[in-house]
Amino acid sequence: MTIKKQHTYEKVILGIELFGFAAVLMVIWLDEYLDVPFRFFGAAKTPLRPQEFWFETLTVLLLATAVVAATLWVFRRLRFLERFIQICAWCRKVNVGDEWVPIEEYLKREHDLRSTHGICPACRTDPATRKRPAIAASSL
Repeated sequence: MTIKKQHTYEKVILGIELFGFAAVLMVIWLDEYLDVPFRFFGAAKTPLRPQEFWFETLTVLLLATAVVAATLWVFRRLRFLERFIQICAWCRKVNVGDEWVPIEEYLKREHDLRSTHGICPACRTDPATRKRPAIAASSL
C-alpha cells in the first residue's frame, strides 16, 4: 500500500467517524424537537427540554473530539513506523513490498539515488578492519 493510498484511507476513516457522530447528533436533535418516540412509537409526549438537548450534544461533541484526536494520533504513529526500512540482518537486503533487494537498488528505485562506497574514519583508523575483506565485514 503506497503512502498516498494510506492517506486516502485515513480520510475515509475520519469521514466515517465524523459521519457517525453527526448521525448521533441528528438523532438527539430529532428526538428533542420532533419527539420521535411520541410520533412513531406511541410513547407519552415529553416537553421540550433544551438543557437536556445541549448536555447531550456537548457530551457527544466531547466524545467525538476525543475519538478523532486518538485516531489522528494513531495515524501519526503509523506514519512514523512506516518510515522505517526493513533490512536483513545477515545480507543487508531491503524489503520492498514482497521483494528483497540490495540496498543500492533500493536507494535507486525508491529515492532515485546512486550510491558509492567508501571507508568511514573509524574503519580507516582501526587496523582490524583493514585485514578482513569488505564482503565479510559487511555480512557481520
